[in-house]
Amino acid sequence: MTILHTWIHGRLRLPWVTLGLAGLCLGLYVAFGALPEMLVYDRAEIQSGEWWRLATGHLVHLDLQHLTTNVGALLALGVLYETADFGGPARLASGVIALAALAVSAMLFFGSPTTAYYCGLSAILNALYVATTIGMWRETGNRLWLAAFGLDVAKIAWEAAVGPIFSSALTWPPHIGAHVAGIVAGCVLACWRTLAGESWGVPGKAHCRTS
Repeated sequence: MTILHTWIHGRLRLPWVTLGLAGLCLGLYVAFGALPEMLVYDRAEIQSGEWWRLATGHLVHLDLQHLTTNVGALLALGVLYETADFGGPARLASGVIALAALAVSAMLFFGSPTTAYYCGLSAILNALYVATTIGMWRETGNRLWLAAFGLDVAKIAWEAAVGPIFSSALTWPPHIGAHVAGIVAGCVLACWRTLAGESWGVPGKAHCRTS
C-alpha cells in the first residue's frame, strides 16, 4: 500500500526519518557549504582519531548538483518506503539507513585503503533502493519491481566497466565499491526480514570518491 493509497483512505503516515535526513543534509550544506573540511570522509584524519567522519562523510556533498540529486532520490525512495505497508514504523527506515551506512563505511575503511576522501549519500541510497524495490515486489507481486532492482545492478556494472552514467560531471568519480556495499546491505536486510517473517578543504580527484 503506497502513500497515495494511504492518503486516499485517510491513514497518513508521515516519513519522519526521510524528512529528517533530508533536512540534515540540506542544513549541513547551508551551514558549511560544499565539502566541509571537518565533516568529509578523510582517511588520514579518521586514523588519527576523528571517527565521526565515518558518519558525517555520508551527509556532506561536493556541490549543489550533488546535493540536490542525492536528496531528491532520498525523498522519492524514503517516502515510498516509510509509507508503504512493508516499510512501516520509522525504526525500520532508520535501521536500513544506519546498517547501510555502517556497511559502506566499513567497506571504505577496511576494504578500500587507497580511497583517501569520500562524500555523499548515494551508496546508502542503493541499500534503500533495494529495500524498497524488493519490498514493493513482495507487497504487490509485480515483477516490474524486480526489473527495477535489476536495472540498478546493471547500472553499477556498467559504471564499473565503462564509467559514470549520471555523475560524470562531478569533481570526484562515484565509488563503485561503496555502491556495491550498499546493494549488498540492502539485499541482506531484505533477506533477513523475509527469513524473520517481518513486513518490511579537500584535495582533488586522485584517490577521492563520491557517491
